Amino acid sequence: MFLIAVDRSGRLLVENKPKSEGSSQRPKFCLPTLADSASDNDVLSFLATIGFSEGTVVQSFELKLFTDLSLQQKFVVCSVSNSSASSQLSVSRYEVKSLDKIWQTDIDDSIAVASSKILEQVERCKPGSVTDLEGKFLQYFDLSKKSDRVFFTKSETTVANEALISFLGAFAAAKGEKTARLCMHQNQDQVIQEMLMIHAEPIITGPLRQSRDSSVSYHMIRGAIEISLHHGGTIGDKIYSIEKNTGQPSSSSSLRVPAKIFRTIRTLTDSAVFIEVQSGPFTDSDTEWQL
Repeated sequence: MFLIAVDRSGRLLVENKPKSEGSSQRPKFCLPTLADSASDNDVLSFLATIGFSEGTVVQSFELKLFTDLSLQQKFVVCSVSNSSASSQLSVSRYEVKSLDKIWQTDIDDSIAVASSKILEQVERCKPGSVTDLEGKFLQYFDLSKKSDRVFFTKSETTVANEALISFLGAFAAAKGEKTARLCMHQNQDQVIQEMLMIHAEPIITGPLRQSRDSSVSYHMIRGAIEISLHHGGTIGDKIYSIEKNTGQPSSSSSLRVPAKIFRTIRTLTDSAVFIEVQSGPFTDSDTEWQL
């Protein structure tokens, strides 16, 4: 079970995993872990041992990250004081960090997949944090914001790491959006349109199509989606599932489909991240929706 603990100043409790000897990688932040069977009292006892004497369990939840239900991950959310912890944490592997410091280093999946819940708890503990953090996030990653769910990269070279992907979706979710889209092309007139798509929760999109003799490809980064092609006539529907799961090497993680066939996209996991590529120039009005 992973612990999401945020103090009154809006900082997150993290475990600092030092880089392995001889590795060129940076240290990595992750969420502290407890036994899945840990009770609320066990959680609070753990927090007390590292200096948090005022802890409250806010909620517990599970995340379905793969279609294999046995791989679900458990989380517990706590609010804590920030009174006496600092001196004790400085001599342990645990730290309290503001989110704008966390996304400047490497993070593991425990933080990445729970980023929306983390941001939600930060806002609960320190109201107004989301707006301030989003501004810092856009500046750090050199992004422009078209709407609460659509963003563009400003640079010709785009590096999408776990922190960018996860918190982009989290900021969209904090504004009530179910999806986020990072256009890695600089404008919609470019010949190749590469979009990083984030489903912050399970959704169904479509049926939709682009009425052109070209293709659309999907490449999974996290989670799983199902794409139904609605051919009509004697062919009918054809359904394809793609998933990023290193534990199942036989699973398909990429799919290319004709753009002119109506398709429906359904999220199979609690969240999903994938890259969608199609030809441009492209505007939102090029997408037709089946009534």
